[in-house]
Amino acid sequence: MSLDQSNAVVLSPSTETACSRITETDQLVRPELKTLFRFWQQKTGDRKAPARTDFDVPELLPWLPHLMLSDLLHDGTDVRFRVIGTWVVEHFGRDDSGKTASEINFAGRSRAILNEYNVVASEMAPHAVRGAFFNHNGKEDFRSAERLILPLSNDGETCSKLLTGIYFLDI
Repeated sequence: MSLDQSNAVVLSPSTETACSRITETDQLVRPELKTLFRFWQQKTGDRKAPARTDFDVPELLPWLPHLMLSDLLHDGTDVRFRVIGTWVVEHFGRDDSGKTASEINFAGRSRAILNEYNVVASEMAPHAVRGAFFNHNGKEDFRSAERLILPLSNDGETCSKLLTGIYFLDI
């Protein structure tokens, strides 16, 4: 990862960072994701993670086009994408709301994406991934993106849903 003359983050298209645990905002690049992380922390309180019902849709409006809400299925063997924001749909090239990860072509990356979700769910902690952005046909966009994956919990202890924010790094 490096900065170009405009201070945009530049990753080579094939570079992807590991799914890394996030404990502080300075571990994130995009200011929108830093704000989303702080908002998630406020909603968490003394639990491991907040519930989906702790969030009112109007509170999420600043991030809504960039958000995906997923249900964790079958003890983590799959996720169902309940909500996919308009920005994500526009750049991915189609709306896969209602589909599971196993039903979607992620350019051969389905297993890796499920593994990222499983890490977040098992650790009950926010994680970030930075790397190339691919459309639904598996074609690389040649822009890098940062994803923040946040666990949500119905009981405050186990992950039931995942909230993911995604933004291009090179604006």
